[in-house]
Amino acid sequence: MQSGEFVEAAHTWKLEKLYVDLASAKNKGLTPVEKKILRGLLCGYSPGEIADIIYSSTNSSSVRVYLSNGLYKYIEVMLYSQTNQQVKINHWSRVTKLLEEAGYKLDSALPPQVAPSLIEKNHQPEIKQNFDWGEAVDTSIFYGREKELVQLENWIIKERCRLVSLLGMGGIGKTTLSVKLAQLIQHDFQFLIWRSLHHTPQLSELLANLLQFLAQAQSSEFTLSETSPQRTSQLLDFFRKSRCLLVLDNVDTLLQTQTYTGDFRPEYEEYREFFQRIGEVLHQSCLVLTSREKLKEIATIEGVNLPVRSLQLKGLNEIDCQEIIKAKGVTCSEYEWRLLVNRYSGNPLALKIVLTTILELFDGKVSQFLKHNLLVFGGVRELIEEQLNRISTSEKQLLYWLAVKQDILLLETTEETPPGMSKGELWENLESLVRRSLISKHTTIFKLLPIFKEYLNRELGKQDNLQTEVVPNPNPGKLSSSPKVNET
Repeated sequence: MQSGEFVEAAHTWKLEKLYVDLASAKNKGLTPVEKKILRGLLCGYSPGEIADIIYSSTNSSSVRVYLSNGLYKYIEVMLYSQTNQQVKINHWSRVTKLLEEAGYKLDSALPPQVAPSLIEKNHQPEIKQNFDWGEAVDTSIFYGREKELVQLENWIIKERCRLVSLLGMGGIGKTTLSVKLAQLIQHDFQFLIWRSLHHTPQLSELLANLLQFLAQAQSSEFTLSETSPQRTSQLLDFFRKSRCLLVLDNVDTLLQTQTYTGDFRPEYEEYREFFQRIGEVLHQSCLVLTSREKLKEIATIEGVNLPVRSLQLKGLNEIDCQEIIKAKGVTCSEYEWRLLVNRYSGNPLALKIVLTTILELFDGKVSQFLKHNLLVFGGVRELIEEQLNRISTSEKQLLYWLAVKQDILLLETTEETPPGMSKGELWENLESLVRRSLISKHTTIFKLLPIFKEYLNRELGKQDNLQTEVVPNPNPGKLSSSPKVNET
């Protein structure tokens, strides 16, 4: 017997068989909450309606997390094992159709206990949705970020933010999160477009691509304007008339290197006004950006109570990182995996690079790798240098100084500054480095991540070993020539 919410599902579905088969796909039994949410879907309720019934709240974030990170995956695995055909569930409404086709529905009509309003609701025409995922990455394997997804969904769906930035250092998972977020909230949008700016398109080219898709999807007569500002106005017209979600990945490829953060390269200056207008003009759509650096234009118009927000991504927690370690096939003690995770600050890409080396060179033995006490090498070094080679000379000087000092207190408690750097310059460099995700800020303390600290100290050590040899640096923007820092 079923007890609790959505018990009417037992009248039309083979629930017990479904529970058993999903438990097999999951490798353990469904939790009571998972069963309850599944029954709600089988009754035809949306995630929002399920949340309202279960939690007396219109915020469906927790229900959607249960679906995207659990039930959808279990159903996909179960159906693949039965048919040997891959299926992908991107919307809650697909669940009942797939399960009915798989033979889990009873041959009986809806019982009288089901509310007539529900029957009417199920026969209402759905709003046609038009999605273009571009080169979006596969997120079938996704770790953690439940809290971030809940917060982002709340910003975009409940608080109607017009522009949201996902920020973080290379390898932290911005791209994957942007795709997972879009999949999670796509049902609330009529149009969804995901684009990578890795190939640095001109704004006019990008806008032409976006506008042509939107116009074709609406089957409306459309004449593409000539200039980027005019095309931006056309895009905003679409954003006002329809609920659109636009995701632009790798925005930092448009920015200058070896200067303060957030400045566009001259050939991409048009993007400055574009992002400002999207954030400031009233419309019902949302633009999501991913970047290693925060844009100056966004920093000036964002706020906790404003429709423009930024989310700084930190490393994954220990439990989620442990799942990455298991997936790679590396076994180790709790002490070893905790040490490994802390050394790389939960950066998933850095962790995967290191785990690959452990498998290839140390036969998967983490203890043997840890004995060498070497954090930065190979792919991890490339990941660090790719980020550090973007920064200005003065930022570089501050980073080396922080590497020696371990951390720095905000200047109301200390008057100490790097040699030759004024207090104002220190503040400017600190702000820029925080926006680049190169240093972490905890209340009034700024700290380097362990992998950056080791890299910079090793560079200083190399310079100390060569201090009697003066070699002019033909390219001061490269990190091969580290500024000498006085250890005071």
